[in-house]
Amino acid sequence: MESPAPESQTKPPVSRHVLFCLLPHSLFVMLALGVWGGGWWLLLPIVFLQVALPLLDWITGWQDDAHFDKSEFTPAHLAVLHWNTRLYALFYMASVVWMAMSLDRFNAMEIGILIASASLLGGIGFGAAHELLHGKDALDQITQRLLTTFLFYPHYKLIHIRSHHVHAGTDQDENTAWMNESIYSYIFRTIPGSMIRCWKMEARRCNGEGLLKNKMLIYALGQVALLTGLFLVSGPNGTLFYLAHILGAHIVLESVNYIQHYGLMRQKTDGEYEKTGPEHSWDTYHFFSSYITYRVGHHSYHHIAVKPYYLLDPEPEAPKLPVGYFWAIAMVLLPPWWRHVINPKLNVAAAAPAA
Repeated sequence: MESPAPESQTKPPVSRHVLFCLLPHSLFVMLALGVWGGGWWLLLPIVFLQVALPLLDWITGWQDDAHFDKSEFTPAHLAVLHWNTRLYALFYMASVVWMAMSLDRFNAMEIGILIASASLLGGIGFGAAHELLHGKDALDQITQRLLTTFLFYPHYKLIHIRSHHVHAGTDQDENTAWMNESIYSYIFRTIPGSMIRCWKMEARRCNGEGLLKNKMLIYALGQVALLTGLFLVSGPNGTLFYLAHILGAHIVLESVNYIQHYGLMRQKTDGEYEKTGPEHSWDTYHFFSSYITYRVGHHSYHHIAVKPYYLLDPEPEAPKLPVGYFWAIAMVLLPPWWRHVINPKLNVAAAAPAA
């Protein structure tokens, strides 16, 4: 189902843009209401993300395609926008730890719903982490280190900046999905492949100077410390809850990674790849789905300009997804459906061979 073509409209005020950038925090309000109501009320965050938001995208036809300059934002606006991702990280981690410690309050059905909700919160948490790891402030870097460790992906910054931004759209990038490669083949390729590449990059960087200088070893020790701490405060059931939601969050993350460059390979001439352009990323500007995900649908401009989420512009030349990410993820989990919708939009001559 595609959104209606947007009507021409004047540029929205900056204050509205800032307000909608805070939309991810509405999920914690819904989670709290679900916990208060119990039972099926716990489905509130899931229904909001998987049903209400895509329907709002479709009904309104609004597009998140306005251009904003940093000079248009007041210092107060900028403070809110910077703390937006930091606070999401803190609220998300606190929510999951609280759920893991409070499982005896819920029955089996409710725990299953909470795992699904926490997985979606974690998936959006990866969007916040992505913004933070590109941040220049020391506080952003501290927060992203805590968040990526909690998300069980401490090497996220390492693989994203030193590998993905360099090799996106080539067969040297584990995070680029090939044409006709299923999401399931991609997941079994990208997760171990990204980890192995990071170990190799760190081994080359350290060049035998000592294990304690290897970031991947430090990250591994951090993961052990995290699991130990969770076990001590929440017990075995709480730790299993945490791991179950992490599995779901990684499925959300890798589905988004899979979508963003699926089949859009850079051409190679005389041993050199062409420069990354807007044609090498799938974009989606569906309004509500865009703001709830820290505008990750502006992916082509992110690769070109690497600006903060609130300054990302639309790219007319980028191929466009017919739906926002939450329905697109549902599509990729059914590979024949995904291929039926997306493959006709691809330049087959530029696509890489299938896995």
